[in-house]
Amino acid sequence: MSDRSESSVPSAEDGKGRIEQIAAAALRLFARYGYKRTSMDDIAREAGVARATLYLHFKGKDDVFRAMLAGLGGQVETRCREALATPGPFAQRLAALMAAHHGTAFAAFSAGEHLGELKAVMVAIAGAELAAFEAIFVSFARQLFEDAAAKGEIAIERSGLSLETLIATMTRAAAGAKYGEQPSCEDYLLRLREIATVFAAAVLKDDTRGQVPP
Repeated sequence: MSDRSESSVPSAEDGKGRIEQIAAAALRLFARYGYKRTSMDDIAREAGVARATLYLHFKGKDDVFRAMLAGLGGQVETRCREALATPGPFAQRLAALMAAHHGTAFAAFSAGEHLGELKAVMVAIAGAELAAFEAIFVSFARQLFEDAAAKGEIAIERSGLSLETLIATMTRAAAGAKYGEQPSCEDYLLRLREIATVFAAAVLKDDTRGQVPP
């Protein structure tokens, strides 16, 4: 006998919860096995739903992948907001923001050795979702820098770069910190803190330089 919740038409709230459940299951599988080796049947089993339920919400694996990336973006956005709300000197908040965004994303996909494949899939089939995900860091970083400048903690012009260039360069540095032999989550977070230290030092005023975290 089929489960009533599986066979009946879900409410909007139930549907949202089911999509999140499936997206979370897909994230685990994509991280562990990669995109190509993960099938829709695998996702259904991991999510604990019937295959028919999976196709009720998604046309195929590409749709699941896009929902997975969008769901991860929602989690990252929450963590970024919490990082900015945490009291502390500018350098500490910048390090927390980088950990909330780049560190959370790395931790989500670092269970296997499929980062390269998954990034290629993101570019190929989830361009809009990837752009939205990357825009999260840009938005919160801009807010952090502008608020710190307004409070007199930093002087962005000290770096000799525009704020847009600073943020773009930090993003590239965070991506570059993954290259070579894949670091552990702990090592990657350390590299992010080092990147934050360098960029904070570039804009801190002389009377706040002692606030750069070790």
